Amino acid sequence: MFGSLVISVKYGLVLGAPAAAPHVGTPTVTGPRTTTSEQPAYRFRAAHAVSFRCSFDSKSLHVCASRYSERLLPGSHTLRVRAVGRRDVSRIVTVKVAVTVPYAALTADNPIQVGAGAGVPAVGGGSVWVPLTETGELARVDPVAGAVTAKNRVGVPGRSGFLDSADAAGGSIWHASDAGGTVARVDAASGAPTATVAVGNRPGGLTVGGGAIWTYSFLGTDITRIDLATATPRMLHVDGALGTGVAYGDGAIWLLSTGPARILEVDPASGAVLSSSELHAPFPTRYSVIESWSLAYGDGALWATLPNYGAVARLDTATHALLYARTPYGRPFGVAAGGGSAWVATDHGVVRLNGATGEIAGVALLPAANRSGFASIAYDDGAAWFTNYDRGTLTRVSG
Repeated sequence: MFGSLVISVKYGLVLGAPAAAPHVGTPTVTGPRTTTSEQPAYRFRAAHAVSFRCSFDSKSLHVCASRYSERLLPGSHTLRVRAVGRRDVSRIVTVKVAVTVPYAALTADNPIQVGAGAGVPAVGGGSVWVPLTETGELARVDPVAGAVTAKNRVGVPGRSGFLDSADAAGGSIWHASDAGGTVARVDAASGAPTATVAVGNRPGGLTVGGGAIWTYSFLGTDITRIDLATATPRMLHVDGALGTGVAYGDGAIWLLSTGPARILEVDPASGAVLSSSELHAPFPTRYSVIESWSLAYGDGALWATLPNYGAVARLDTATHALLYARTPYGRPFGVAAGGGSAWVATDHGVVRLNGATGEIAGVALLPAANRSGFASIAYDDGAAWFTNYDRGTLTRVSG
């Protein structure tokens, strides 16, 4: 009468109806609780689970595979995991993870607040000089007292994406105004400008050598030589360049270019390209910022930062041999050479590399540059000076 449906009054069962799906189990998490790995891996298991939700350091969970890995900075982290079944979801399991640094710790002094848009610093005249991109000022810092002693307007206020630079040479401080298209010579005693030179579009940085201060046009083809004594400029055109960094060494001017990333050896008299070394980092792309950013020379080698790869390249200027080194803990932007090392400024701190091998010799983790990511560095007299553009700070790093 009722077809195949049979009702059992005694047991209260409907024979032929599908069985209810089982409850999902509580997930177990396999993986390190303390690790030096930048990207530790974890495996999730739960009875009757069809998928998982998880997150690091957030209560908002997302879909995760049963094997999950995420790049983590050193410090304490919280991993949250939930199993999803056909019938219901599990409670959230919480795992504490500590990521430690496997390298020697560099010594970082307390950050000095210098001002908005701290750019590429310089050391000279017993002071540290920091260009303040957002105001067009040059801040003078007493390195012993750890305080700003003066600020002078020497450039033009720059908007987001601009970066001012400083260098010391010929008894003066030199300041490049990215937004203003000028390089100013500043008296190291008074802090007042003594000459201002128009150099064209967006001077991207400074270097010293051959009786001159040199700058280049950011993402352009021009290099400008400014005589240290007379402040007389002379412009050189470098065919095919898209400049991102400049350095002087071994009697040549070297231009870091992007699109593709390469280091160009340039004749300082004519601007002719004498050699070109293309940069192909043997690492996967980690970021999407810019192929190349900064260049420094020291001890017969050039160092170029490659932010997209989280790496630097070392070019031997005599043999043109290249080696590459990964820089953990953030995107590398600034670089300086000194004390037998390369000092790399990432948006999370300073990495010191062996000047011959590129091996990591020490790390100092600092508050992150969490907007632009711009981090710059200079080296002098046994210490590196690190600037954080976003936080407007200067930090002395040694060790």
